[in-house]
Amino acid sequence: MTTMLCSLVWPVSLLLLAAAPPAVPFNLETRLPLVKVGADGVYFGFSIAEHQVVEAVTNTSSVYNGTWMLVGAPLDQNLQPNTSKSGALWKCPMTTLTDDCVQVVTDGLRNIESLNLMPPGNDEIKDGQWMGVTVRSQGRGGKVLVCAHRYMNKGADFQWGRGLCYTLTQYLDFDKYYDPCKGRPVARAHEDYGYCQAGTSGVLTDSEEPLVAIGSPGPYTWRGAIFVNSISDDYLTKLKVTFHTPITEKDSPVDKYAYLGMSVTAGNFYSEKVGFAAGAPRDNGTGRVMLVPEVRDGVNPMEVRAQLSGEQFASSFGYELAAADINGDKRSDLLVGAPFYYSRDAGGAVYVYVNTPEYCLHCSKPQRLTGKPESRFGFSIARLGDLNQDGFEDVAIGAPYEGKGAVYVYLGSDKGLITDPAQVIRAEALARVQPATFGYSLSGGIDMDLNGYPDLMVGAYDADTAVLLMARPIIGILTYVRPEQNLKNIDPLKKGCSKYPNRDYTCFTFETCFDIESGGRSYGGKHELTLKYRLEAETFSGRKFSRVWFGAADDERPSFVEKNMKWKPARGITCSEEVVSVKENTRDIQSPIVFKLSYSLIQEEPEAIIAGEELPSVDRYPILNQQEAVKVFQVAFQKDCGDNEVCESNLEVQAELHLKPVARQQWELLLGELEEVVVNVTIYNHGESAYESQLFLTHPSGLSYIGTGIEEKSLFSCKPFNSTLVACSIGNPFKKGRKQLRLRFDPKELSDRDLQLEFTVSANSTSEDIGQQSPLVLRANVVKKAELSIKGLARPEQVFYGGAVKGESAIRFRDEVGTRVLHTYQVFNSGPWKVNQLEVHIDWPYQVANTKPQGKWLLYLDEKPTVESIGGGECRMGYGQVNPLNLTARAGAEDPFDNLILESPPETILFNSRRKRDTEAVLRPEAITDKEGRRRSVISSNCAAGTAKCFTFVCIIRNLHKNTEATIRIRARLWNSTLVEDYPRVDWVKIGSRARIHLQGIHQSNEDDEFQVETIAYPELLEQAAGEGVPLWMIVVAIAAGLLLLILLTICLWKCGFFKRRRPDPTLSGNLEKQRHD
Repeated sequence: MTTMLCSLVWPVSLLLLAAAPPAVPFNLETRLPLVKVGADGVYFGFSIAEHQVVEAVTNTSSVYNGTWMLVGAPLDQNLQPNTSKSGALWKCPMTTLTDDCVQVVTDGLRNIESLNLMPPGNDEIKDGQWMGVTVRSQGRGGKVLVCAHRYMNKGADFQWGRGLCYTLTQYLDFDKYYDPCKGRPVARAHEDYGYCQAGTSGVLTDSEEPLVAIGSPGPYTWRGAIFVNSISDDYLTKLKVTFHTPITEKDSPVDKYAYLGMSVTAGNFYSEKVGFAAGAPRDNGTGRVMLVPEVRDGVNPMEVRAQLSGEQFASSFGYELAAADINGDKRSDLLVGAPFYYSRDAGGAVYVYVNTPEYCLHCSKPQRLTGKPESRFGFSIARLGDLNQDGFEDVAIGAPYEGKGAVYVYLGSDKGLITDPAQVIRAEALARVQPATFGYSLSGGIDMDLNGYPDLMVGAYDADTAVLLMARPIIGILTYVRPEQNLKNIDPLKKGCSKYPNRDYTCFTFETCFDIESGGRSYGGKHELTLKYRLEAETFSGRKFSRVWFGAADDERPSFVEKNMKWKPARGITCSEEVVSVKENTRDIQSPIVFKLSYSLIQEEPEAIIAGEELPSVDRYPILNQQEAVKVFQVAFQKDCGDNEVCESNLEVQAELHLKPVARQQWELLLGELEEVVVNVTIYNHGESAYESQLFLTHPSGLSYIGTGIEEKSLFSCKPFNSTLVACSIGNPFKKGRKQLRLRFDPKELSDRDLQLEFTVSANSTSEDIGQQSPLVLRANVVKKAELSIKGLARPEQVFYGGAVKGESAIRFRDEVGTRVLHTYQVFNSGPWKVNQLEVHIDWPYQVANTKPQGKWLLYLDEKPTVESIGGGECRMGYGQVNPLNLTARAGAEDPFDNLILESPPETILFNSRRKRDTEAVLRPEAITDKEGRRRSVISSNCAAGTAKCFTFVCIIRNLHKNTEATIRIRARLWNSTLVEDYPRVDWVKIGSRARIHLQGIHQSNEDDEFQVETIAYPELLEQAAGEGVPLWMIVVAIAAGLLLLILLTICLWKCGFFKRRRPDPTLSGNLEKQRHD
C-alpha cells in the first residue's frame, strides 16, 4: 500500500461536518502499552484473545476477579510430558512485567479429577501439533477455545492429521475435547477425512444456545467444512449432534482445494438467531464466503443460504472474517479479508457487507477498504465493541507487513463504517517495543482495565510479543459556530464589516464556541480543562494559499489562529470571536471559504512504564471526542444568482480564424505570408452570472502567443499557461451578455512537419454551467510555399583545344588533361516560406556519346563539387565519379578561378543559355549560320540531347530562408585530346551540364526549376586560319596576273637584247692567256 486508507474515503459535504482525520490519534493509548514476551521462535502471539473472569453477575453489576491476556504459542514446549514443540496456551496478567505469563494446562489430562499430566497415547502424535494456533474467548465470564490443527492420530500403517480443540471454563480449566473428524471415513485418505486439520479456525458464540464452530479446511481433498457443537453446560437441553456444512463431492458448495473453514465467524446474519460465515479463500481462484443460517435440530448438513465471491484472482477473499454491528441496527454486518488483493497502489483489502432490514448481506455492493502495497491489509480483523461510546460497534484491521506492522481502527456510524480510519497504530510508534508483524492477530471488545472502554490486544508472532492497548476515556465536546447569518452572503465588493466599518478590505466576523458535554460528568471531571484551539482557513485541505487572513493587523496576514483556552464547569460555553478579512484581487468569489476548527486537550505526557511498577491508569489522560472536536465549516460569498443560491450560467463560445476559409471550421494558412495568426472569439452568457469565468485556447506548440488586440488589453487578462495553452479571464462575474476578443499568435517557429494546426477553444466558470458546450475545434491546413529559381554560368567563357593527341595512359597530372572549367549553379528562394531541405540533381557530361559502352573523356571531374550556403549543404557523389583515374595535382599548375564568386542576387548574372528541350541527339556536326551570315560547323554535347554520356549526382541544400541563395560549384577539366582527335575541323564544341530542383511538401512554380550551363571550346588551328583567310578567286586572279606580268617582262627583255650574248676580242684573250703561262 503506497497510499493511506484515508485516500479511499467517499466524498462528503464540507458544511458543518465533524471530521476524524487519520493523523489524529484516537483513544487507544500507544504511550502506555502492556507488553508480554514469550520465548524466542515459539510464535508467541500467533493467536490471541482477551478474557475476563466474572465471579458473579447480577442485573446491575458484575464482579470481576481476573482479567487475562490469552496468547497462543504454537511452537512452544507444552507442559505435557514426552512432547516436543507441541504448542502452548499462555495466560498473562494485567501487569507491567513482560515475562510473567503462565502456561495453561491443555494436553495430558486423562481425568478431570487428577492434575497429573500423562504423556501422549500410542495412537497420538503431539509433536508439532501447533497447540495455540487458534485461541478464542466467549467474552466476559465465558469459555475459551484453543486448538491444534496439526494433531495426528496414528496406527501401524497410517497417520491421519485430524486436528483437535479444547474448550476451557472461564477459569481456564479443562472443559471438553473436540475431535470432529474422529470416526469418520478415511479409506481414501485425503479424499475422505484423513486430513481434516480441524481447529484451523474457530469461534464461540454467546447465544442462548452457546455454540462452538470449528473450521476444518482438509476434508475431501481440501474442500473443507465447519463443524458446529453445543457448548452448553445443560446436558438435558443442549444439542447433542455435531452439525457440519455439506462436505462430499456431491453436495459440497465448493471445489477441491477451496479450503472452506480457513476462517469462521458467527452473527445474526439471517435472523435474531446466530448463524455462521465460513471462508474458502481458494475457491474459484478468487475466494468465496459461505453464509449458513442458524443451526436447526434435524437439519444436517446445514444449509448454505448464500455465497459471497471475491473480485480478484489469488486475493484470498475469505482468509479472515469478522462480524460486527457497525450501523447499530441490531443486525450483524460482515467484514471479509482478502489480504493478497493487489493493485498498483494497494496491497490487501477488506470488504464490508452491511446487512439490510431483510437480512440480506449480499443484496448491496460491499464497501472496499485497501491498504498499502504488500502490507497484507486484512490478514486479521477484530470487533472492538463500541470504542467511542457512540452506540455503534467499531473494528480493527491488521496490516502486519506494513513496515513492522500496523493496525487500522475504523468507527461505525448510522451510515455504516466510516472509511477514514480514526486511528492508525504502527509498531514503530509504540513505547517500549516495536515488534515485527505487529497486527498479525487481533482481539478486542473487552474492557480489560475496567475503565468503561473496550481495549485492543495485538499479537506479533515474529517478535514473540503480545501487546495490550488500553482505551483512554473520551470527553464529550460540543462545538458551535455562530451567528449563522454571518456565515453567508459575504459581499466581496463591500469594504469593511460591522466591527471594522472603515477597513479597506472586505471583512466579516463570527464566534467559535465549545462546551464539555454534560458539564464534564461524562468523564467524572469537576475541575477546569485547558484546550488548544486552532482555526485554519483553506490551507489545511492542500490549498497553497488562503483567500483570507485572521485578525485586524495587515502585516503578517496569518491563515490560521492558534491559542489556549480554559473551560470551567461553572462557565459552560466558551467562545472566541474571530475577524476574517478577504484578500484584495480575490478572483474566486464563487466557491465558499472553508474553515477547519479543532480542539485538543493540553495535558502532561505520561511517564514511561517501568517493569514491575504499578499499572498506570489511562484515565489520567482523557481525549476529546474527535468526531466533534474537529469540525469543518464554510462561509459563502454573496452571489448574483437565483433563489436557490446556485449560479446557473450558460456559456457559449464562437470562434474563427482570420485566414482564408476552405470548409466549415477549417481554414488555410500560407506560411510566410502572414506575420500573425489571429483567432477571433465571441463568448456569450445566456444564463445567470458566471463567476471566475475563463476562456481557454489550446494551440500548437509551433505557434507562440503574442497577445490580444490593442483594444481588448484593458478588458481581458490573457496569459500563456504553458507552451500550448492560453487562459483568459473574461469576467468575475461575467453577467448575461456577450464579449469579444482577438488572440494573436506568431507562426515563425512552425516547422515543415506541421501539416495542420488545431485550436481548441472552451470556456468555463465556477458557476454551474447548464449549457455544457463541448470544446470548439478550429483547424487550419498549413500550406508551405517557396518560389525557388536556379540559374548558372560557366567560366572561362571560352576555352581552346589543340596540340598533340595524348593517350589516357600517358597522363599523370591533372593539368595534362586540359583546360580547367568551372560550372556554377545558384538557387535563390524568393519566399514567402523557408525551405528546410531541397535537392539539386545535376547531370554531368563526363564522356562523349558513341555506340560503345565507354566513350572518350569529355569533362573530367577532378574535385568534389561544393555547396556554399548559410544553412549548409553537401554534394553526394557516387563511386568513381570524382577523379576516377586518381590523377595528382602539380604545384603551380592550377587555373586561376578557384575563388570565382557570383554576384547576388542571381538576376544580375549574365548566363549563357537555357536548355533546349527538343535538341536532336546526333553525333555529326551541326551547320548553323552566325550573325554575320557565315556558315559554321558546331558540335553540341549535352545530357538532355543524349550527345554525351552523363552521370547524375545530388547536392543537398539546407535551411534556405526567404531572399537567400545557395551556390553549387563544380570544377572539372576539358579533356583536350578527345576534342583534338574527334573535332579538329569544327568551328566550336558546346558542352553542357544540367541542374534540376527537387522539392517535396512545398508549393512552388516549376517554370524556373531547371537550368543548363555550357562550356564553348574552340580549336586553336582554325582560329589562326580564320585570322589570315583570302577568298579563292582572289588567289586565282593574283596567280594569273603574276604569270601575265612575267611574260610581258620576258618579252621586253628579249626585245631589248637582254638575252643576246657579246663575245670578247680573241687577240685580247690570247695575250692574256700567254701572259698567264709566263
